[in-house]
Amino acid sequence: MSKNKLRHMLNKFPPNNKQPFSETPNESRYWQQVCPLGVTQVAIIGAGPAGLMAARKIREHGFRVTVLDKGRRPGGRTNTREHGPFRFDHGAQFFTVRDDRIRPFLNDWLKAGTVALWRGRFVRLSSNGSEPAHAADRYVGTRGMISIPSALAEHLHVRFGVCVERVERVGGRWRLRDDAGEDVGRFDQVVVAVPAAQAAPLLAAAPDLRIMAEKVAMAPAWAGMFAFEERPPMDFDAAFVADSDISWIARDASKPGRAPIESWVVHASPEWTRRQWDTDRSEMPRRIISLLEARFGPMPLVRFERAHRWGYALTSGVAPGVLYDAAIGIGVAGDWCVGGRVEGALVSGLEIADLVLKEIR
Repeated sequence: MSKNKLRHMLNKFPPNNKQPFSETPNESRYWQQVCPLGVTQVAIIGAGPAGLMAARKIREHGFRVTVLDKGRRPGGRTNTREHGPFRFDHGAQFFTVRDDRIRPFLNDWLKAGTVALWRGRFVRLSSNGSEPAHAADRYVGTRGMISIPSALAEHLHVRFGVCVERVERVGGRWRLRDDAGEDVGRFDQVVVAVPAAQAAPLLAAAPDLRIMAEKVAMAPAWAGMFAFEERPPMDFDAAFVADSDISWIARDASKPGRAPIESWVVHASPEWTRRQWDTDRSEMPRRIISLLEARFGPMPLVRFERAHRWGYALTSGVAPGVLYDAAIGIGVAGDWCVGGRVEGALVSGLEIADLVLKEIR
């Protein structure tokens, strides 16, 4: 079967991508038909922007790609928490586009209404007071930041609820096992697209890559999510905060496509998070409210509150670039490879896909 014919079949008959996204018997037969013996099979571990971008590009060239993720839906830190009428972007807050390779995707998302420009009032807060943040085009998903990975995941074969714990080299191919020791599948190429600390244990067969991943430090962050009865005494829509136990404050209600509810997200600084690491999750919202009140005064009545602890929120070490061992067919991607940010994750996905395609085409 020619690559062009295979690519046509992949685009015409995409596998079922409805939750729970697991491979059904029909999908197994589908893959057997369109991916006969000899067609390279690629596993992507991690369904965040980096992994999904890599999967899309590799699949477009006619190769079978399976994305595996331990969560329930795509996104990683580019995600949205939903609790009844309340919705919060509790991880990545927005994205910018500086790399021309990402601009075509941005244009498509804008045209489809997947993302929109966030026209909020941005400030920088420090011990010296408040000043306007630097001007930039900042984009958000219109249904929450989850809109971006959801768009990337369309027509991809994604399996959720699969926590890959071992990546083993067996007979010239890769065997993946989950946290229960079950065989997840055999693949010719593997891309690991998870935070550095989670990637390192999966790179035992590629010690040089593992060493580089282990050198990358990632900082944690407690995220507080609040819906207030009325607007709090904060005259901005988003604030980058320095010299504080708080690092970021955002009025989610100011983002396009959001309900008219005073929904706010607050990220604690990495230092404060480390000191509060073992605090019970149920106590954390009140502690974060106390931080807000110490700076801005009494807060309005809280209608809803939650907290989430991100273990790997920010890249704080040296970015090594995307990593790839062509000799054995394993690579690593993620925002941490290229210095952080959502765009960095997307770029790293494209770059690792280029390296894989160069090897297998």
